Amino acid sequence: MHGLNFTAIDFETANSKRGSVCAVGLARVMNGVVVESASWLIKPPRSVSEFSSINVAVHGIRPADVRSAPGWPESLRRIMDFTGDDPFVAHNAPFDRSVLRGACAESGLEPPENPFHCSVVLARRLLGLEVNKLPHIARALGLGTFRHHDAGSDAEICAAAVVAIARQHALHSLDVLWPAAGSTSTRRTRVSGHPA
Repeated sequence: MHGLNFTAIDFETANSKRGSVCAVGLARVMNGVVVESASWLIKPPRSVSEFSSINVAVHGIRPADVRSAPGWPESLRRIMDFTGDDPFVAHNAPFDRSVLRGACAESGLEPPENPFHCSVVLARRLLGLEVNKLPHIARALGLGTFRHHDAGSDAEICAAAVVAIARQHALHSLDVLWPAAGSTSTRRTRVSGHPA
């Protein structure tokens, strides 16, 4: 699957505000193989740092867990060091893209503009499932169990799902997985003001 290159990304948030990022998961795919993954907790930007009981019930991350975690500026540098020029793929990409941009806005940083592609859109188009949540897709593709709403686990299963769908349908590049009309791609610019 030469040319199937991307980084799957997943964020968790402290509350309903998109900038309240508290965890990230990453899984890098090169030529259709997951070659590297990473995840860590993030201290949300101060202005949106309150944890909602609803969000805690979903992902289990509490204020004490992020007390000594890196903040968003350092985390953004680490994300971009990991990702480089790769397009991002996320399960419900509009959410994850809005978290990335929201955290940057709360921190006074320019957001990176790597293209974003959505695995929900891909699954709806090619799998024909009644429900397109990540656990249902993983089950349908025989990917096994995983820790849903754990950012690292979600990113890894998202990457594995995209690779499995690509193999199943012999679609070996992002351009054919997400034809231009269905893409949420935008031009990428470097993170300014922060060394890699």
